[in-house]
Amino acid sequence: MPQYTPVRRGPLSARLAAFSVALVLAVAAGTAEERTAAAAEGATGSTMTIDQAVAVALQRNRDVLATRLDIEAAQIDRVAAGLYPNPVLSYTAGNVVLGNGNSQDKGISPGPFSQVVHTVGVSEVVDVWAKRTARMHTADKGIEHRRLVVEDALREIVYAVRVAFADLTREQLENELTHSMKTRYEETVRVSGSRFRNGEISEAEFRKIELEGLKYQNAVIDADAELDIARVHLAGLLGLGAAAELPGAAFMPNDARTPPSLQALTTRALAERPDIRAAKQGRELAGASLEQAKREAYPDISLGLAYTHSEFVISGDNPNALALTLALPLPLFDRNQANIARAGLDGRRYDNDLARLELTIKQEVAQAVRHVERSASLLDIYEQGGMLERADKALKVAENSYTNGSISLIELLEAQRTFIDTRTQYLRAQHDYREATIDVAHATGRKTP
Repeated sequence: MPQYTPVRRGPLSARLAAFSVALVLAVAAGTAEERTAAAAEGATGSTMTIDQAVAVALQRNRDVLATRLDIEAAQIDRVAAGLYPNPVLSYTAGNVVLGNGNSQDKGISPGPFSQVVHTVGVSEVVDVWAKRTARMHTADKGIEHRRLVVEDALREIVYAVRVAFADLTREQLENELTHSMKTRYEETVRVSGSRFRNGEISEAEFRKIELEGLKYQNAVIDADAELDIARVHLAGLLGLGAAAELPGAAFMPNDARTPPSLQALTTRALAERPDIRAAKQGRELAGASLEQAKREAYPDISLGLAYTHSEFVISGDNPNALALTLALPLPLFDRNQANIARAGLDGRRYDNDLARLELTIKQEVAQAVRHVERSASLLDIYEQGGMLERADKALKVAENSYTNGSISLIELLEAQRTFIDTRTQYLRAQHDYREATIDVAHATGRKTP
């Protein structure tokens, strides 16, 4: 089964220069709510939700289709387990004369095929040990085990789709910020050109401002490329041939944050996660396989009926006769010891896997809950502490002062850097919280984040 490792790229500041990032986020800092509202208004046609993306993946993803074929394979094994053994039809032609045979009446020497004895028989294995019932019981356990294994594989695929969707959402936001920055910086160049012509700034400072525009052009190219990569990655997970086939732009609303309960989530994960259910079902499968292996050690009894037609009646043979046959292998050497031992070993292996998986699930849930709590705490600091409003107000004052010529470009950049330190951490915590909720859903086996 393929394993999915979600790719989580670094924040926007890793791809842009410090000043570029500062200006991008400064321009778009106050428009997050407007973007969210606009996306909500167009969610019916031009946007795609995370649940819609998962639904498309479960229908079209090739790995999903491949895993579901495993269930069909287990069902075919069930059909094979329920089949009865074929009866055996036999024919024997005996008493073929070699050399000189016994003289018949009137002293005629018999030919090779003049005294043939024909025997036709049919035999069938009688399942006195209920081996077929044991095979069907094992196959039924195997189907249920395979369903749970496939369900867990789908859980991993869904997790990969959700992470890719969250990454695409972030890339769309960063792309929007980058394009907004380029437009805003063009306005900054225009204002600076006017100040240069009025003698308020030097030509060297103005040319430096113009050169900074190259960074924004490069940032737009990089942002478009990153967005294309994210769209292609998600399209591949959804089983689509190209990114253009995606239903719409990714949209993830900012839902209300609910404090997670570690104990409740752990209990739910231990009871509902498909991998631990598969481990428990595997232990039952091993028990059924052990019982089947023990029954297979009993010898198969074959009963048959034979019809004999003899052409050597001169010897006293009856011309036609019936016979009953009974065949019973002697279990002197092969008593299915290897398969019995292997089934017992599988049972101990499932016991060990189950104990190990319980520890792993507890650790994964605890780690995911801590991730959510940490992200939520950071978001509360920025949203409830008034830090975003104060930083936004300080930046707007600096921008107005620069436009009026009250402060220099260096002072404006310093105000932007102060703002970016706050805004970057907030945006990072916001995206991190979304990923944390996805991790919780994955750790607990829930169908929705």
